[in-house]
Amino acid sequence: MEAKRCSWETDLQWKARLQFIETWKDHYPDDTLSALSMVWANMKFLGCRYPAKTEEIVSELESKAVISIPDKAVRKRKPLIENFTIYEPEEGDESTKNNPVSILNESAQKSKKTISFDDLGINSDTGSCSCAVTIADKVIAVGEGIGKKQAKRNAAGNALAILRPRQPVIRVGSRSHESAPCVSRTELVSKAYEKAPSIAEDNIGNRILRKMGWTGTGGIGKEGQGRAEPVMAVGTDGKFGLGCDPTQGAGVKKTSVQDVLVSFISGPDREIKFSNDLSKEDRALVHKVSQQYGLKHRSYGKGDDRYLVVGKD
Repeated sequence: MEAKRCSWETDLQWKARLQFIETWKDHYPDDTLSALSMVWANMKFLGCRYPAKTEEIVSELESKAVISIPDKAVRKRKPLIENFTIYEPEEGDESTKNNPVSILNESAQKSKKTISFDDLGINSDTGSCSCAVTIADKVIAVGEGIGKKQAKRNAAGNALAILRPRQPVIRVGSRSHESAPCVSRTELVSKAYEKAPSIAEDNIGNRILRKMGWTGTGGIGKEGQGRAEPVMAVGTDGKFGLGCDPTQGAGVKKTSVQDVLVSFISGPDREIKFSNDLSKEDRALVHKVSQQYGLKHRSYGKGDDRYLVVGKD
């Protein structure tokens, strides 16, 4: 096996490539495996580039092999496109189609880069349609297929295979916010009452309670055995009286949403959820305030299960 070692390889590089070879020695002929291992090593340690299909094959083999390499030994490759981030759906996320064309379009939009899928016509040798992917005025990859639609999809897939090792990748989708803090409608409505001003001492109700033995603190009654919190009432349209449930029929206030989002912005969490008990009008208000604060905002689910997620850039 030492005969396969190149003179320029360090002990660490050879040891890593040997692990690659040992993993796949029963799957490929010696010459093919030697070439694949060398491509892998050149990509990993020297930052070399190869055709998209070759890089895709080698990357897939690497993902299935257990190869231990110190991070400092790996050549950090410069991104092909400055300030371009790939936004991909979580693996197994059923809410988003794993379509390479959609992924590139969304990534270009969020990264504020131009993107085009250019029809190159028919390849005279293969008879297949050909398409090129251009991002930020750089041709990233070319793909072929039976028909323009398939060629476009294959070109997008080839482009992603080339870009993934070179650009930042962010996973998005339903799984990304499963653990995010959740705010219910009850919390939002209650916030409006928490900030309500205290009843003044010259208020007639306050004076009557004091004559009955209330000291001004604690529960009502001589012994303070009664309720300590005031009865909440909603009088937005004159149809609610004392003792009504503020979470039923009461609308979410803009100030409550603002308080939640301001706290979220200054906190460590990257995302926050608003539960599915918000009404359509409530969600519209959260969307509006989120936009004013420059936050990402998106609704998920359908019908009674629809909820809203707000995130930081």
